[in-house]
Amino acid sequence: MPEERKLVTILFADVTGSTELGESLDPEDVRALMGRYYAHAQRVIQEHGGTLEKFIGDAVMAVFGLPRAHGNDAERALAAALALREAIATDPLLGGRLLLRMGVNTGEVVATSDQASGDFLVTGDAVNVAARLQQAAGPDEIVVGGRTATAAQNAFLFGEVHLIEVKGKREPLRVFPLVEMRTARLVGRPPLIGRRQDLLQLDLLRMRTLEERRPQLVSIVAPAGTGKTRLLEEFLAQLDAADGFQVATARCLPYGQTLTYWPLRGLLTDLLGGEIGKPLVADAFGRGGQTAEDAARLADLVLATLGIEREGAIDRESIFAAWRLLVEILVHQTPRIVVFEDLHWASESLLDLVEYLMHLRIQASLLILVLSRPELLDRRPMWGGGRRNFTSLALEPLSDAQTGELVGCLTTTDGELQETIRERIVQRSGGNPFFAIELVRGLTERGLAAGNVTTSEVLPDTVYEATLARLDLLPARERAMLQVASVAGRDFRAATLHAVLDTLEPTELESMLDGLLAQDLIVPGESGTFRFRHILIRDVAYGTLSRAERVRLHGKIAAWLETSAGDRLDEFTELIAYHYREAVVLARQSAIPLELPIDPSRAVHYLERAGLLAGRSGAFAEARAYLQSAINLAPVEEHLRLYEQLGDAIPNSNSAIDAYRKARECWLRTTGQDPPVGMRLLRKLLIESLRLHPWATDTARPKKEELAELLTEAQRLAEAVGNEDERWRVRIADLLWLYWRGDLTPEEVNAGRGVAMAAAAYFEARENWAALSEALDAYTFLSWMVDAWDDALAASRRRLGIPELPAMERGDTVYRMAGTYFCRGNYARCSQIVREALEQLRPGEPVVHLLEAVVRATYALYLSGHWSEMSDFMPTLEEMWEQVQYDASKAFFLAVGGYLSGGYLAVLSIALAREDRAVADAAASVLERGFPIRNTNARALLVALCEEDPNKISCDPSSEELWDQTDIPTLMFLSEHGIHAPQALIKRLLSRLSWYSWWWDNVVIRCVEIAQALSVEDHGRLATAIDEAETHGLIPHAARMRIVLAQRTSDQTQLERARPVLERLGDRRSLRRLEEIAATLDERGR
Repeated sequence: MPEERKLVTILFADVTGSTELGESLDPEDVRALMGRYYAHAQRVIQEHGGTLEKFIGDAVMAVFGLPRAHGNDAERALAAALALREAIATDPLLGGRLLLRMGVNTGEVVATSDQASGDFLVTGDAVNVAARLQQAAGPDEIVVGGRTATAAQNAFLFGEVHLIEVKGKREPLRVFPLVEMRTARLVGRPPLIGRRQDLLQLDLLRMRTLEERRPQLVSIVAPAGTGKTRLLEEFLAQLDAADGFQVATARCLPYGQTLTYWPLRGLLTDLLGGEIGKPLVADAFGRGGQTAEDAARLADLVLATLGIEREGAIDRESIFAAWRLLVEILVHQTPRIVVFEDLHWASESLLDLVEYLMHLRIQASLLILVLSRPELLDRRPMWGGGRRNFTSLALEPLSDAQTGELVGCLTTTDGELQETIRERIVQRSGGNPFFAIELVRGLTERGLAAGNVTTSEVLPDTVYEATLARLDLLPARERAMLQVASVAGRDFRAATLHAVLDTLEPTELESMLDGLLAQDLIVPGESGTFRFRHILIRDVAYGTLSRAERVRLHGKIAAWLETSAGDRLDEFTELIAYHYREAVVLARQSAIPLELPIDPSRAVHYLERAGLLAGRSGAFAEARAYLQSAINLAPVEEHLRLYEQLGDAIPNSNSAIDAYRKARECWLRTTGQDPPVGMRLLRKLLIESLRLHPWATDTARPKKEELAELLTEAQRLAEAVGNEDERWRVRIADLLWLYWRGDLTPEEVNAGRGVAMAAAAYFEARENWAALSEALDAYTFLSWMVDAWDDALAASRRRLGIPELPAMERGDTVYRMAGTYFCRGNYARCSQIVREALEQLRPGEPVVHLLEAVVRATYALYLSGHWSEMSDFMPTLEEMWEQVQYDASKAFFLAVGGYLSGGYLAVLSIALAREDRAVADAAASVLERGFPIRNTNARALLVALCEEDPNKISCDPSSEELWDQTDIPTLMFLSEHGIHAPQALIKRLLSRLSWYSWWWDNVVIRCVEIAQALSVEDHGRLATAIDEAETHGLIPHAARMRIVLAQRTSDQTQLERARPVLERLGDRRSLRRLEEIAATLDERGR
């Protein structure tokens, strides 16, 4: 085995009082006693599958998981520790003279070995901690580390956890004193999902053996964790007592067995129904017609397999024949089910006996069930072959839907997992129920079920060990091939493997791939590719590689892809960038710098190229990630260019503003500054900043005062540079600044519109399409400010006709058009424009560039009462939310995710009105994350809406939240509950309205008028305001306000006008309130 990373469990055992022993005994006696102790240690460790690394004075160090993992090495180490302590205590010479103190710890190590000599070396912090635990243990005590205790908690009992200070560790270690092995292993009982057909097949075989009175042999073969034992439990639980089946089980243990046939002890106890002894066994033979003498002889043969002494030699065939006769006799008496669990752990002799028993010579009702992992078939390729009534049952992985159902069942008592984490668990578990259960348990134990998405990446040791055990059983060459494939990725091609393993002939490669397919570690993919059966196999295989080997393999694969891509280089750019980046990052992580097999500039080049390609296709999160990685790896002198590329790739975003600012900072630090470059960067920073809404919060853009200073500097630089294109683009920035000021006269605005159209004509003539889009955008802004709606729509349509308009610009244009119709109160056309844009998306095209437009459309649907159409936009909202969550940029999440909350607020409001709890809960969960903690008004509104409690509302006037998402819904909610809105809230809305009267004027004017009429209890004015709101399309709000008006005026006609509207909407909340008011008014009328 070359140098590898391995998850192992280390046992340190040391003798206490050895110094005193040396003083009281002759050196030869001490040596003899210690030799006896070492012999015990060597035997016990070997019996439990460990490897004795070395003796260090009086101490013993053993490693479990080398040279191969078993899947339960933590348990093996603890069982060995208990057995070693017992062996020393019961030794007639050592007991009372020697006491041991032991430490056991699990962790990752780097392991190297010499195959010829069997020597190996392990290094890592896990070894040091195990030694420290041993030193902290008291005489006769076994102290266990946290990871070991967690992995073995179902099989062992531990004392109270406590903390110990360890030299070299910043934090105390949590340690667990080992008490004993549990008498019965803790076994979870998750629901049986996805095994209905397997259960039916077992039941069919049960019925056949009853009806035909003929033995049926069933072999259930599947990897660890696929549910063999759980299937057996469910099958046995459904047995009908009237059938009279008696069940006997032989459980093969993975370690610690001192007798070849030890599992037969449990089988014999179940078969006879009592304590094992010669009289009971002989009586069973006697009831089968044997003479007393033959019964005694046969009983001796059966008991000989259990270690009960018998004089004289016994041949194996006689033992086998005696066992088969005993089973035949007992089966004649009553129907039996004989179970051999975990037969892959059985000794070769026991396997021979089981195969012998499968050749029964009787006609009787017997069902033999063998549960095993695929390793059994490696040892016995012809298992079950050629036998009558033999059935092989292979448990297939669960489907994604079945795994999702299982995960859902596991989390019903511990709170709901985030959907993204749930999906990640489903993906990573690969249809293996045990893996899914352990991944959920790991998250629950860390209290992270509702936390960050990335927490699902932590792999429990139980899952890691089970997977590693499968890999360690592979032949060396196939295992090495799987490791190379793990570097290539979840999906890989044979050509990639051949490029790395270039000493292999194609036929050898094909044969090894066939072997991995047969082992069900990989499966055929599309277009000649292969895929890991599930991602955990890939992760564990990759985890075994040393850092240096990962660097080498990533570099080699990247170089091969680069040379073999040919004219399809763009298609492979992201993959090449990934491998080059991993090679450089891994090399730089090393405390001792590793030699790079590649030039780091190749990584920067392909990361930059991948980022630009992603940006052009609208994959903005990916573009940001690639270009930021390029910056992280590039030398400082390349940062200016790369930051500018980053800003260009992700337009109309906080990240773009931040990128241009950093690029300009690089320029300012540059010796001999190039004015045209500085001009270009400053202009990009200004236009990117000024195109964002002035009221938007949580942005990276400069403050208003700084923007004014930057604009002055841009004007100066534009004149100094003398570039006419830059002069015009600075004029566009000037126009956007007018929009920001908001205190203009109509004459000033119209003059600005003239400049915008001149700029548009200038850039259209020069086919500068990006600048043309900016000019028309400025014209749209200014047209809104003077209610020139048709001009604004015409400018937006002209923008949509620009050749090769980037996705972000196209999304912005759709938003402007939707916003124009929204401003005019044409909510139906607003939503229709956005729906058409969604229908025109190309397959696979990201939707995040349409985020603002979609949010505006959902708000329009809510306000206008077109609630049934909301389902058209829900898939898009959900897709956008997924993209936002996976974006690593905090600023992006707060700005885009916060804005997206507006759409979910509309969804929540409709769901609450219709009392659709599932949809409401899902929307509320999104809003809890979308509204930043400091946005107290928004979070208070969320609670008030969900609990329908106006007292929970907060109207802090100092809050800098998105006013349209909080202030307007808050005002409407208070009014609809008959509550007088605070004057501070109304003033805040009116001040915003005077600044941007064009944007929310219809909504704000109607809602404020209603709130003001309500506050002075002017019912006539309130009735007029409600009619105006209805006329201008605010249908739900008007209907709800009629209930408030009826309550104040006792005017039942208001209720009659509201009822059909609310019934059409399905607004059950409001209808219930309406009926309550109606009942009250009826009571008054009596």
